[in-house]
Amino acid sequence: MRLDSLVLNDALIARNHLIEIEGKAERRRVAYHQAIRRLHSSGASMRQIAEALDLSHQRVHQIVNGGEEMTTSPRKKTLLRRLVGRNRKDCEASREFAGGPGQLLDRFFVDARDAMLLAEEEARALHHDYLGTEHLLLGLMRAERGLAARLLVAVGADLQGTRDAIERLLGRAQSGGSRSPLPTTPRLKKVVELSRLEAKESRSTHVRSEHLLLALAREGEGVGARLLAELGVAYEALRRRLHRAALACSFCARSGLDVDHLIAGPGVFICEHCTGDAARLVLESERQEAGEVAGGLRLVPDETSSASCSFCGKKRADVDRLVAPEAGRQPGGDARFAVVPSIFDQCLAICQEIQQEEQRG
Repeated sequence: MRLDSLVLNDALIARNHLIEIEGKAERRRVAYHQAIRRLHSSGASMRQIAEALDLSHQRVHQIVNGGEEMTTSPRKKTLLRRLVGRNRKDCEASREFAGGPGQLLDRFFVDARDAMLLAEEEARALHHDYLGTEHLLLGLMRAERGLAARLLVAVGADLQGTRDAIERLLGRAQSGGSRSPLPTTPRLKKVVELSRLEAKESRSTHVRSEHLLLALAREGEGVGARLLAELGVAYEALRRRLHRAALACSFCARSGLDVDHLIAGPGVFICEHCTGDAARLVLESERQEAGEVAGGLRLVPDETSSASCSFCGKKRADVDRLVAPEAGRQPGGDARFAVVPSIFDQCLAICQEIQQEEQRG
């Protein structure tokens, strides 16, 4: 028995309307959850939020910590399901994803899913009739809870500036972006596949926003990768910075995301900002100039016999000059900095040499 073409057409129209409505609902859900996270970050407790929004405390905890369940219904063709080839048109691409497309979708963490949905919003705002790597880059910038957004800010990326750069490269269409769903480019599908590999290499059970960002840089040829290159963001440098994300400078408490270099000693770290300030103090001391404080650092007085270098352990009496955070400014509120760090001039010179080698490399 052949299908009635008119009835089939009605069914296809109804299906497309349903997909569009589901997409809008998903975007509204993301906006709602982001608003709840902003409430929490502004100081409201989870219990207060739960009472104000008539939610359970457990549900608020799930949303704030990014642990909400992901829909895996085979009938729901969400953006991510399309990216991993859930529909028939992408059946060939789906074979490229080890573990199957359903498993890959299940491994997208909340910040990665937010970035994907925001990427689709950006594509529609530019009236583009496709979803590409450039839109994903914009989505990563807007997914504020993601590590990728923090990193992009740290390297000088600007959301509006990136939008303008995309318009200069590709233009803003007069019409378009209304297709539902938007087709994805082969390069974006490759980025999604690479993000899974990045998650696996970092021993993460989920694909997170930072894995998508690494995959963008690793793919290397799409518009998103070109825009990253214009910012001076290379793949290996990006990996090193992300590996430092959980670390901080022991002297100024700058996050490992916010510095280009972080040299490690035995339980202590120093960034390029502090080595620069410390080197200036040492030089002024050698020239017998008046400077004793620079950038929150100070020279340790000769009579401070208990002070020692945090990198090599030498006592103040055994070194020419010792630099430490200025009194009252050391990051002592953090348990990592219970002992005030310090560094003597020879260790400082070694740290600067390492930073210069990293910069050349």
